[in-house]
Amino acid sequence: MNYVFFDVECANCLNGEGKICSFGYVKTDENFKVIKKKDILVDPAAPFLLGNAKTGNGIKLAYPLFRFQRARTFPHYYKEIKTLLEDKDTLCFGFAVCQDVSYISYSCKRYGLPIIEFKFYDIQKMEKELNHRQNISGLDHLVEEYHLTSYTYHRSDDDALMTMEVFKVLLDKNHFTLQDALTAFPDALDDTDNFLEQQAKRQKQKALKKAHNEKVNQLYAAPHVRFDINLYNPNLYKKVFFFDYTVLSKEIDFLLKHKEAMEAHGMVLTRNPALAHVAIIDNNKKRLNIATLPKKIIYMSVNDFKEELNKKRN
Repeated sequence: MNYVFFDVECANCLNGEGKICSFGYVKTDENFKVIKKKDILVDPAAPFLLGNAKTGNGIKLAYPLFRFQRARTFPHYYKEIKTLLEDKDTLCFGFAVCQDVSYISYSCKRYGLPIIEFKFYDIQKMEKELNHRQNISGLDHLVEEYHLTSYTYHRSDDDALMTMEVFKVLLDKNHFTLQDALTAFPDALDDTDNFLEQQAKRQKQKALKKAHNEKVNQLYAAPHVRFDINLYNPNLYKKVFFFDYTVLSKEIDFLLKHKEAMEAHGMVLTRNPALAHVAIIDNNKKRLNIATLPKKIIYMSVNDFKEELNKKRN
């Protein structure tokens, strides 16, 4: 049995789609003796956007840009990477490895290639559980913490080698064999089929959330219907209404459908509960758990609100 530690660098990850510019790996035997260390440079066929939008700082790649731009695109190296990762006599490891797997899978999809199917272990997850950390640690932090020899960060094969060295320290410090670690932390194991399934679910949830937020924004958009005196209801007219998040999640389509009716009743909608006269809550709720609520706020259930909206002036 051999072990492969791998790492991927990208030119950019716009829309969560990593355009690979290097795939580095270290292949070892069962004693962690390095058999091969290689950095495959890839033309990402995409612009290099390495800066951080918040800080203005970005990673520094290990090679000049022209080295990547003179390389071949991903399909040229596909067979080599696929053979390496799908080898039945090899265990694959990475650090925060799901990101790298997503980049590889996207590249296959991008170029119309079959998905590379393999199992992989995330050493970052193992390290967090082994050391009972509240938060995950970065590879560079662990290299310093464990006083390991520092290599060139963001050079994929060096990052792969550092991943292996961190793993060796983890095993030694905890008097674990490799099999002990794999048995003790089954959550660190994943495979591409399950990963892609979970990724698709996350993307679907993200799309649903985005669509919901767009509807909420429509609800709170500036009114365009004037108050209709024939609909006057003192429980609605010029009252400021706040909708609980559970109400928005369950009733957003109803609220949008009746947005013009609410405007015609002279209602005012707010996202800020501190400004509200009335809080519309789920039928099963009694109050809102929000500290900034006004003391004299009125609570109204969804059903009662719907009745008020449908009342006709006498």
